[in-house]
Amino acid sequence: MDWNSPLGILRRAMQIEREGYRFYTDAAGRAVGERGKEMFRGLAADEARHLHLLLVEYQALESGQGWIDPTQALDKEMDFDPANPILPGEEYPEPMPIFTPARVPSLDNDLAALEFGLETEQMSYDLYKTSAEAQSDPAAREAYQILAREENKHYQLLQSSRDYLVNNQTWWDSEESPFFEG
Repeated sequence: MDWNSPLGILRRAMQIEREGYRFYTDAAGRAVGERGKEMFRGLAADEARHLHLLLVEYQALESGQGWIDPTQALDKEMDFDPANPILPGEEYPEPMPIFTPARVPSLDNDLAALEFGLETEQMSYDLYKTSAEAQSDPAAREAYQILAREENKHYQLLQSSRDYLVNNQTWWDSEESPFFEG
């Protein structure tokens, strides 16, 4: 597979989103505080939505339809397991970063999960930003721009969470609303 082709880029992105979903689901199960669990579950749900978009776009390209409007792609019905989706094509040969936290929940593990999430969100953002800039098709550019913006929001959320956790040694206390809840 030509990994710089539209299908190659989409295939690599699907792999990243699948692994992101798995990571955030696992991090939610291990997080010390309920607010941390909620944040990680929300990120996992976003990664599943990204994977949905990528799968629909891949299928459209592969069938010869070309790129479709990202909003329409997200609205298209699709049943898949985001943790174990059946992805078309071959796996991207470059290994993904691997996060293996200790099995005992702790704030140190939550902090390590946040830092790992920052690394993977940056990797995703870079892929989508570069891909958007290289596109001549408006629907392709829009799809990648949407994904880049969302990965950037994830990065900011993880960075703010990391900073709060480091400074306060807790996920948000009872008087403090997490910044992502308002």
